[in-house]
Amino acid sequence: TVTSKTLLYIGSYTGLINHHGLLKMGMNAQVQNEVIKEPIFIVSPPRTATTILHRTMSLDRTRFRSFDFSDMNVPLPNLVARWDEEGRKQKGEEGEQFLRSYEFVYPGIVKSIGSMHSLTPLEAEEDLTWLDHGLGHRYRTLFKLYPEYRSKKNGNNDGSWGNVESKEVVEYRYAWLSMIMKIYQRVDRDQWEERSVQDDVPSSEHPTIGLPWIMKDPNHAPHLNELLAEFPDAKFIFIHRNPADIIASLAKLYIVCISMDFLPGSRGSSAKEIGEEAVLRMNYYTKGMIEFTGDHNNKLSSPYSLHGNSTSRIDLSFEEVVRDIPGSIIKIYQQFYPEQDDGPSDAAMEAIKDYLKRDKKEKQVSQRRSLEDFHLTKNDVAFADYTDLFLS
Repeated sequence: TVTSKTLLYIGSYTGLINHHGLLKMGMNAQVQNEVIKEPIFIVSPPRTATTILHRTMSLDRTRFRSFDFSDMNVPLPNLVARWDEEGRKQKGEEGEQFLRSYEFVYPGIVKSIGSMHSLTPLEAEEDLTWLDHGLGHRYRTLFKLYPEYRSKKNGNNDGSWGNVESKEVVEYRYAWLSMIMKIYQRVDRDQWEERSVQDDVPSSEHPTIGLPWIMKDPNHAPHLNELLAEFPDAKFIFIHRNPADIIASLAKLYIVCISMDFLPGSRGSSAKEIGEEAVLRMNYYTKGMIEFTGDHNNKLSSPYSLHGNSTSRIDLSFEEVVRDIPGSIIKIYQQFYPEQDDGPSDAAMEAIKDYLKRDKKEKQVSQRRSLEDFHLTKNDVAFADYTDLFLS
């Protein structure tokens, strides 16, 4: 639609502005000297409880750093230190304004998307959004338009989104993400020292020094070797769910996110085409996880192999996570940090449980979809290689 194209041009304009500003910060020698230690990445496909695990773990602010929705969507002109809770609330107001402008153009869109993935300014969000500024255009443009390209037989049939997910671009993406994380680590240091001077108090180590990042993006799944090459001491969290139980929900997510941009009857917008896109994309996710695991299962003593009690990789089932999120978090802590305490602090666990109560109360009622709604059969979504490896 004309409105959609206009918004994409505006998004490219703001993306380029943010790209220039962030790149200028990232070229600072002090930023480049920052060291990212043992970041945690939740790397499973969509609809596997990755969002709620990410958002609850990020509430343990004495253990992890994370990025909020507002940090990524309106990063400039002012970056906010991770320890600055008041500053993060003010940044959240900028995020609220961002959502209000979105809602002005598409009334009801925030609630519609919220039925699948809530958009909340002060909650942790997947790091996919940082790539918009890295590329200078909306990465998710491909998410919206690629079904159309594929229907014209112009695209790949491996489930990728074409050149934007080439090996070269993926490597660039992770170098960009590393730079962003280093920028914020430097911001943590500099703003803490500035506050010490302003308050005329002795400077001490800032509260987030040495804390690892907790990150999440389903689009990491096909690119795990590239992710590990950029962050060689990263820790990976895998959550496994039968793809047959995901596909209809994933296809509905696509429809929710693209429906306002397509004219009725446009190529790539039918239920059948969206269903085919969801299957292809899920194959892209699962293939990446299978190949990464196979590579490391064949390496002697690799900490990223499937079997063993590694401090670098943990595999959880979707069912156990949704059944007991606090218990799953404790399990992650115990495996990743065996020599430390058994789990989050009492204050962090209270924040996690409060969040879960609030999330349950506020959760939108979702209209479930079936495979038949997207012209799919059980044979179309068998994914035997994945289920045999991770769910047998």
